[in-house]
Amino acid sequence: MEAANTPSTSEDKSSKILINSKHSNNNNYFNYKYFPLIKLKLFQLARVHCCELFYFVPRLLIILFIFLFGNSKVVDAYSDHVPPPPRNVHVTQMNSSTVKVTWQPPDDDQAEVFGYNVYKFQIVNEAFVNNLRRAIAIVDRNKLYAHLNDLEPNTEYAIRVAAFNMKGDGELSQLTKQSRILTGGKPPSPPRPQSISLVSEIKPIKARVEWLPPSNTYNLPLKNYILWWKSTQSEAVHRAQVPHNELSFILNNLYNGQEYQLNIAAVNEVGASENATELLITPTGIPDGEPLNIRYTIFRNKLSILWDPPPWPNRNGNITHYEVDLIQLNSATANSIKRNVS
Repeated sequence: MEAANTPSTSEDKSSKILINSKHSNNNNYFNYKYFPLIKLKLFQLARVHCCELFYFVPRLLIILFIFLFGNSKVVDAYSDHVPPPPRNVHVTQMNSSTVKVTWQPPDDDQAEVFGYNVYKFQIVNEAFVNNLRRAIAIVDRNKLYAHLNDLEPNTEYAIRVAAFNMKGDGELSQLTKQSRILTGGKPPSPPRPQSISLVSEIKPIKARVEWLPPSNTYNLPLKNYILWWKSTQSEAVHRAQVPHNELSFILNNLYNGQEYQLNIAAVNEVGASENATELLITPTGIPDGEPLNIRYTIFRNKLSILWDPPPWPNRNGNITHYEVDLIQLNSATANSIKRNVS
């Protein structure tokens, strides 16, 4: 019979050590070769789960939101199409360069609307001469009107409106008679004075004034020009009308030594422009009128003489002084006394 515990020999020990060594080396080789790959796979798997989490959670929340509030009038922030066109666009003129645009929302309760873009087209001879131009953006789905400023007077426009959402602009509203408008006329801008010069410096004094046409006629033809001029010394106003194709005028019967204010306006079928203003000072001349209302008083052997100046048209400028000449009458020698009175 064999003993219960057979003592191990040195060969058995070495064999066990060899087997353990090989097993340990295999484990190290496995860890070295496969463990990084397993970690990478697990990392990629975690990334997939995170991406799916970020991808699906918002949609789950939206589904829950729609389920809870589906019957309320809440804007669907993830609509899958652009809005239909707004309805019943109507344009009303406020003045020659401003219009008011009103409309109704698209006829689709399921379509989301974040706001509206209002576009303007300029029309000449039934043709669009400008490309589509956005005039104003309304970032309020409940605001159904807009004011368009800085339009050209006496110009035809077509106004179209488009609703927009996250997908972009929807269809443009239909072009109808109510969405087209011809802005009102406007008087032209003022003429542009170029020069004013004397033609004659002796009475009757004449002066020529020249100008250029208005820089802007607002697409309306000119009818004529109107000139007004007056002396600063008088309330009398002189007026003349000049044909639209003439750009100069002669001012007649002016007085010496006067300052004249001249106004020029261009006129179209709507009305007159603002005035262009010029000033003219005529040369000074010798007075050709005598003093008026001469009177005198004598008191204690002293003589006082009073008078009024000549009428302003006869003064020919500002009077600097008067010359008083006293002549003794009924005397053998005609002695005279002269005084200069300023």
